[in-house]
Parts: sequence; structure tokens; C-alpha cells
Amino acid sequence: MRLRIFFIALLCSLGATAVLAQSGLEYTRKLTGTIEVNALGEVSTYTLQPVGVPAIDQSLGSLVESWSFQPVAALGPAKTVKAEFVINMARASLTDNKYTLRRIEFYPENVKAQTRRAVTADELAYCRNSGAEPRKDILCPASVPDDATLGAQGVSAEAYIAIRRTDAGPQVTLDSLSLFTGQNAKVSNKAFAVAKEKYGQEALRYGQANAAALLQDKDVAMARVELVQANNKTLWRRQDKVDLPKVEWLTDDMRKKTVYVGQGVLELK
Repeated sequence: MRLRIFFIALLCSLGATAVLAQSGLEYTRKLTGTIEVNALGEVSTYTLQPVGVPAIDQSLGSLVESWSFQPVAALGPAKTVKAEFVINMARASLTDNKYTLRRIEFYPENVKAQTRRAVTADELAYCRNSGAEPRKDILCPASVPDDATLGAQGVSAEAYIAIRRTDAGPQVTLDSLSLFTGQNAKVSNKAFAVAKEKYGQEALRYGQANAAALLQDKDVAMARVELVQANNKTLWRRQDKVDLPKVEWLTDDMRKKTVYVGQGVLELK
């Protein structure tokens, strides 16, 4: 089965027995790397930021080496596609060798992006106009809610949003919502309740505003967005997961289709 790397997402588990639960505590980390893919679609060389846990480092290295892309005929036999990538991963505790891959994003060199962030005055004006014709080339920004309770504790959020195409228009729901602070501390109960409501609403608004750009020509898509009050620079960031109601159409099968996300010439076999 071919998996095209365009704003599609998959939750796959490597070294883990199951996808993490929808509520509770987890620790997340972002790793960066580079690959060179030859005209046959093989990963010829790669670099990968180490985790520092031998079992995880070995497993991730094997993953990168296993990537196999469709041959890029236009390159010719002597050329390569170079790309940077970012791995978003999670584990249940700081001593756990099991982990879940949440998202892997590819950024090929010298490839015109299919979408980009809104930056010009006209683009930002489009984002403020809720009645404007949807655009597929612009991603409108998310806004951090202005709330004293959240600001006092520096509560931030990471959300994964699922979108599907329907006859009535795009349908958007939260796949997960996780809260964190700059100090890697537990979010207080009072702030948790406020953050669940306000960050959840903003994540859904972000997904709805950008549904056309995220879906493109697909029937379903998933997106990730961070709403940051205060940066958390710890290697493994503690996140308190919000318990969300089950959505019938958001199935494990949909999540497992691909976490690989990108724009460009790479097509995974």
C-alpha cells in the first residue's frame, strides 16, 4: 500500500505494545534528523538526534533505515533527495523503554511548500474573515487564550486534531489535548479545568479555519498545533492528557494509517 506524504497522519507504535491512552500522564520529546534518498527510493545516509536511551536509539535508527520510498525517476541514478525530518514521540514514564510515535514530519530541500503560514497583511486579513472562501495554500495561526489563571501558571497545550470531509462541509474533532507548564510540573486542578475548555475550543477553531488546507484532496487528515504560554525546554516534557469523549468515526484504524506528514516529492512504499 502506498502512503503519500501530504498532511496525512498516522499513529504507529514502534517498541510499544499499544497506543497510549486518551487520558493520564505522558512524556513527550521532539527529535530532528536528516535523510538522503537515492533515485531507487532507498535511504542512503541519515543523521538522527540521539535520545540517550540505548534501546530507544537502536529502535529509532532501525526505523529510519527501514524507510523505503517510491523511486524518484526524474532525479536520475546519481542524484538524491535530501530532507530534514522531525519525530514527535511519547512514553508513559521517564524509565520506560516503550514509546509511541505521534508524528513524523518531512521537509524536503528545494521543494515548494503546498501550504505555508499566513504572514502578509492580506493573508492575515483573510484569516480574520470567517466568511472568506477557504484557501488551500494558507495556514492561519492559532491564538493563545488571554486568561489570568492560565498565564499565572504558564499553562500551554498540544492538540492533535482530526478532520474529515462530509457533504455538509469539514467535520473537526479533537483526537487528543495535552497540557503542560514551563516548569514541567503538574497542572493545577483549577488551571486544568480552564485550559481544557479554552484550549480545546481554540484547537477546534484552528482546525475548522484550516480544514481546506489540511485536507487538500483527502477525505481525512490530522494536524498538530501547540498553544504556548511559556516554553518548556526539558528533554522530556511532562504532559497531562485531557480525557476526551469517544468519537465514533475517529478510529484506531484511521490513526494507524500514517503519522508521516510532509510536502514534496517523497512517497513512502
